[in-house]
Amino acid sequence: MTGKNDNVNYKPMFLLSAMFMGIIGSGFMNKEELPIQGTPSLLQQKEAMKLFVDEPVKIKAGDLASVHKIASVILGEKLSPMATAELISKKGLTSVYQLGDYEVTLENFNIKKSSQQEIFVSFRKANAVAKENDLVLNAVSEENDASLANDVVSTYRLKVAVSDTTAPVIKVSQNEDTITEGDEFNAEDYFESAVDDVDGNVEHTTVSNVDSETPGVYTVTYEAKDKAGNKTSADIKITVEEKPEEELTNVDEYYYSGEYNGAVSVNGNAVVNAALSQLGKSQDCTMLVTNSLAAAGINFHSAPAGYMQLGTIVSAAEAQPGDIIYYADGGVGVPHVAVYLGGNEAVHGGWTGHTTVVNRVYGGSGPVFIHIAE
Repeated sequence: MTGKNDNVNYKPMFLLSAMFMGIIGSGFMNKEELPIQGTPSLLQQKEAMKLFVDEPVKIKAGDLASVHKIASVILGEKLSPMATAELISKKGLTSVYQLGDYEVTLENFNIKKSSQQEIFVSFRKANAVAKENDLVLNAVSEENDASLANDVVSTYRLKVAVSDTTAPVIKVSQNEDTITEGDEFNAEDYFESAVDDVDGNVEHTTVSNVDSETPGVYTVTYEAKDKAGNKTSADIKITVEEKPEEELTNVDEYYYSGEYNGAVSVNGNAVVNAALSQLGKSQDCTMLVTNSLAAAGINFHSAPAGYMQLGTIVSAAEAQPGDIIYYADGGVGVPHVAVYLGGNEAVHGGWTGHTTVVNRVYGGSGPVFIHIAE
């Protein structure tokens, strides 16, 4: 059976349909044909999009100002230079930001990864309500600007080069400190944190040669590196001060004046005169004794107890001027040495302010006399 339409020519209709599809396709492809057969999906359309610019947009990893830089490449002067990006939502590699008058969506974008990425950037006017099928791809004309005002989402394909060139920041509790010889020292006590703007907290290493037993000035260095290889360091200065000679206490201090005329041996006389010549000098007790013995040809320096090996321990009655007096406790819990003058007098170093003075023999734990033979 045949009807009226049996002889209808359908060719013009097919041509019209093809032209209509071509017009639609040109809107999605920036006037280039889609290399896809049939009706392309939105994802296919995006993947077929031509790059908005050939050169990658260079941005800094972890920096929200990068969102403005990406958007301004497309919007130009339409975007306020004062606009700041505020993250609205994030799911996987898709982040949505409020940026001035626009809601900006970045897809396939990792702001913290140093790499070259191809991303999709979509714009919608702020507070706009999304409509079905309102996506326009690569829409850059004035006509599309009007569409944006009518809540149409415009999407672009960009290439971005994300680079991390910022080193971590190291924070220490103080830049320098002074400790006393013999004090316990731990370099980690001064370290607080090492934080990278992309990686967050990062590990650190500590380089320290501080010898708390030896007076001097030392440097402690803390070093940190982020995943991109950016390195940083921070130094602190540690000064180790010499431990002061403890002072004798609970004795009546007075200064000796005049020349000592006691009967002494040759060695003792030289030691006594050398000790008296140092009155008023700022020094500890061991330096007083060392300098005094040097005048008698004895070159020796030690901690207080070491001077006991130079002679023989004798009683107070047997002690002679020029002998050395040792105190296991000089009165404040530390040992002490002095030069015996005879009677109840001795020359002491390390007195108030390290001063060298003449004072009583008896004090602290009591004297132990060491006779220095001729």
